Amino acid sequence: MSLDRRQALTLLAAGVLPARLLEAQHELHQIAVTPGEYVPKFFQPGEYALIDQVAEMILPADDHSPGASAARVADYIDLVVVNSSAQTQALWRERITVFQSVPNATDPAEFARLAAKADSPSTPVEHFFADMRQMTLDGYYTSQIGMIHELGYQGGHVRGSFPGCEHQVNPQR
Repeated sequence: MSLDRRQALTLLAAGVLPARLLEAQHELHQIAVTPGEYVPKFFQPGEYALIDQVAEMILPADDHSPGASAARVADYIDLVVVNSSAQTQALWRERITVFQSVPNATDPAEFARLAAKADSPSTPVEHFFADMRQMTLDGYYTSQIGMIHELGYQGGHVRGSFPGCEHQVNPQR
């Protein structure tokens, strides 16, 4: 399998170690083309279920989108973390443990509070939420559902024009 540059940059930005990049890309491709039950490689079953639940709360299914669960965002997050550094893995372990210890962390009011702090997290719980939000967006918008079905990506061929970018620029400005 050859290396996809766009996907490689996304995985590197998410924290995948360069030495594990080709393997991570192969595993991500397998997730995308292989329907069925994913077996988490990093998270325990209860943690994995929580990752899926929180991702779905961040990007829920609605009339516009089938949501994070359908896009298999939890699979993506598990794949990225298992291929990340030991330090990154330790942070995920610490933060998910703290998140699990917060009473009603997935209650809408508490969830809204965490969402409000996502741009400037200061506690492990807030960092967990901020990481989850970023990974959910990365996983969703690099999935087939997010990229092709929602965003309408039509890559892989030469375009004769660029709809939406056809206005004239005034050179005398």
